[in-house]
Amino acid sequence: MTTAQAADAPTVHRIAVAVRQNLRDPAAARLIADAQNLGTKLESARTAKVYLIEGDISDSQLSTIRDELLIDPVTEADTSESPSDAVIIEVHPLPGVTDPAAASVADAIESLLGIRVAVQTGRRYELVGVTQAEAESLATRLLANTVVHRIHAGTFHPAELPKGSPTAFELTHVPIRELDDAGLMDLSKHGHLFLDLTEMKSIQTEYQTLGREPTNIELETIAQTWSEHCVHKTLKSTVRYRAEGDDAIDWTGRPGVDINTDGSIIINNLLKSTVAAATFELIEQGLDWTLSVFVDNAGIIQFDSNTAVCVKVETHNRPSAIEPYG
Repeated sequence: MTTAQAADAPTVHRIAVAVRQNLRDPAAARLIADAQNLGTKLESARTAKVYLIEGDISDSQLSTIRDELLIDPVTEADTSESPSDAVIIEVHPLPGVTDPAAASVADAIESLLGIRVAVQTGRRYELVGVTQAEAESLATRLLANTVVHRIHAGTFHPAELPKGSPTAFELTHVPIRELDDAGLMDLSKHGHLFLDLTEMKSIQTEYQTLGREPTNIELETIAQTWSEHCVHKTLKSTVRYRAEGDDAIDWTGRPGVDINTDGSIIINNLLKSTVAAATFELIEQGLDWTLSVFVDNAGIIQFDSNTAVCVKVETHNRPSAIEPYG
């Protein structure tokens, strides 16, 4: 555990927590296997969680945070010096990227000590058997997403936590009203909107009606709202299905399904007609521990007569504006 201090800035304290040396490090074992699959001979590895804490904290308070909050004394320890032949890589979030673990640690420190601090978390990797260039390649391919992370060669211990810089606002309009079909699809592709032609033409028609071009923020907002990630276009879509050979399924009596005379099937809203339909069918048959399902953004089931369990599953369907990570 070390500290760094700069003039006119709060002290940034650094705590690195690793699995005890005599215990298996699952993250390191997975990294070694993944590296071998990529053709990189990584002899050994050790990983650690890094906490950068910015604030006016005494040594005794820092020890309390370390021992009572951040370290599991059964399986973890404050890290010691890395092997002399290890290459060090650390991965930390870029300024402005949400860091839920850091927010939780800051809240816990406030509850524990009554002081408010700023926190950033990261991961440390000590790699043996690879060059610096190989380690940085592994970091880019396996350990980080450079859209949201910064990769550091060596120990990262700044004098103050990285912060974003202000950007001058510039109102930008995107020409769309006069584009032909090819132009609309080019805008969708290179603007990372990931919308099909029908959707692009709908947007175009709306702004032709409004008599102006959309701003870049308006266009991005529409695209994100219509993305698979937010609206689940595929799950909620109408599906035309035709079975062949032994794959035929008896759709008779299934909800939300139209059977055509030619044998093809129309599934109206894939989610409601399959997963949701099966759940509600079970409820109709007497299943009584589902308190709230397919409502709002989570499902609630009964655990016992006094307790319920809220189950939340976050989906990351693509394509989205930026490919999801983690």
